[in-house]
Amino acid sequence: MQAQFDFSDKVVVVTGASGAIGMAIARRFHQAGAHVVATGRREDALSALSAQLGERCELVIGDLADAAHRHDILACAGRLGGADLLINNAGMTQTKMPTAEASLEDFDSIVGVNLRATWALSLDVIRDWIGRGHQGAIVNVSSPGAQRAHRNNAIYDMTKGGVDALTRCLAADFGSHGIRVNAIAPAQIPHSHVREVNPAAARGLPLPRHGDPDEAALPVLFLASDAASFITGHVLPVDGGLLAQLRTPA
Repeated sequence: MQAQFDFSDKVVVVTGASGAIGMAIARRFHQAGAHVVATGRREDALSALSAQLGERCELVIGDLADAAHRHDILACAGRLGGADLLINNAGMTQTKMPTAEASLEDFDSIVGVNLRATWALSLDVIRDWIGRGHQGAIVNVSSPGAQRAHRNNAIYDMTKGGVDALTRCLAADFGSHGIRVNAIAPAQIPHSHVREVNPAAARGLPLPRHGDPDEAALPVLFLASDAASFITGHVLPVDGGLLAQLRTPA
């Protein structure tokens, strides 16, 4: 059983690795033996992660919406022999605004990172895998907002609905190449920008607490591992039971 979660000699690309969930994902893969390519925009956070992990950690700093940055990610992975796994974790989360006040500029900015860049990097990696005859796996990080609407966060929820659809479409289109694509939908897990956790925000969950970034990272490792070798095209809620319940309006 332990061998199924051994990622020795695997090259794992983790986007959004400067945030709390991305850092936890990078740490867990590194602990499991992987060579991690950690990407993100915050150089200070990525440098701290690299110092913590030491060897087998490469940094690629930049904006995922920038095609040149995506090229740099692939080039870095290529120098290590090519990516084996892609974790699409990067995304804009500070997106809440009154829906009636949202502009097309807001739409383009959020969609550009949360959906367009995820689509573009996934296809770049998949094309490389097909060219190498490699059977890789992608794990996307979605949100319960793909299935249940947040108030005044329409563009974000639309992008995450797109991530869910992208997960299914890539799984269906490239399964014949041995490529698997799945996603997790984490909720109530504070991000790195959250300084204080409000217990009341999680009180209504079946599991009435906030989650920990590690509790999002471990399901990612499972979906990327041989233990999930016959699972593709699925979105796994990691949400304390949020999507399982029907609640009356507060």
